[in-house]
Amino acid sequence: MNTFCKVDEYGFPHWNGLDFFRWYILPTNWHFMTGEAWLWIYKSAWLAHHRIIIKQYALEARIPEVLLAGVAVSEVGGTPERLKGTGVLQLRQVIESLTKSSSELPYGSVPNELSNATSVGSIAIQLRAAAETIGVEPDTLTHFQQFQLAQCLLDDRFNIQVVAFHLKDLILYDNPGIDTLNLSDEQIILAGSRYNRGTQRAKQDILDSIKAEKGMPIREYSEYGRRIIEKKETILNILRGQ
Repeated sequence: MNTFCKVDEYGFPHWNGLDFFRWYILPTNWHFMTGEAWLWIYKSAWLAHHRIIIKQYALEARIPEVLLAGVAVSEVGGTPERLKGTGVLQLRQVIESLTKSSSELPYGSVPNELSNATSVGSIAIQLRAAAETIGVEPDTLTHFQQFQLAQCLLDDRFNIQVVAFHLKDLILYDNPGIDTLNLSDEQIILAGSRYNRGTQRAKQDILDSIKAEKGMPIREYSEYGRRIIEKKETILNILRGQ
C-alpha cells in the first residue's frame, strides 16, 4: 500500500522514449508531427485533457488558472517520465548509500538531499518540494518512501494538486498575506520563475530581470515566468476549450 496516495491508473499517456525520439531526433515537420511540432501538440493535448482538473485544483489552492496551466505547459514532455522516478531516483539513492559511511556527501549535508532533488511527474516537481507541500519532512524520507512518492507523482491528478499548492506557497513566499487568486502579470512571472529556480535568489533580482533590456544576462532569471505570460492567451483559450 502506498503511504502517500492510491494510484489506480495513470490516465493520459505519459511522455515516453518513443515521444522523446519523435521530438528530439526527428526534424520539425508539422505535417508528420515530428520535432518541435510533436512536443507542442503533446503539450496542447495534455493541457486540453486536464483542463477541468487544472481549474479544480487552481480554485482549491486559490491560484490563477493560467499560472498552474502555464507551469504545466512548460514542464510536460521532454525527458521520459518513468525514467526519472524509476532510474534517475534509484541511481541517486545508490550514490547516497555508497557515501553514507563517509562524511563526503555528494550534494550537501543532508543524507538524502541528492535523491530529494529528483524531479518527477508530468509537471516535474522535486521530491523535496512535493514532500514539503503535503506536510512531510523530506529529510526523514526513506528510499522506499521516496519511491512511493515518485509513483504518486506519476498520477496526474495527484501531481496537479501538489503543484497547485506548491505554487501557492511560492506566491506567499514573496507576497505574504496577499490574495493568491488575483495576481498581476508581474506576480505570475515571479511565482513561475520561483517554480523553475527555487527561492534562493532575491525577489528584487527577479523583478529587475523582468524590467531588464533584452540580451542582458539577468533576463534569464525571469525567463520561465515571462514565457507563461507570453503564452497567456493561448493557454486560456485551451482552458476554455477553444
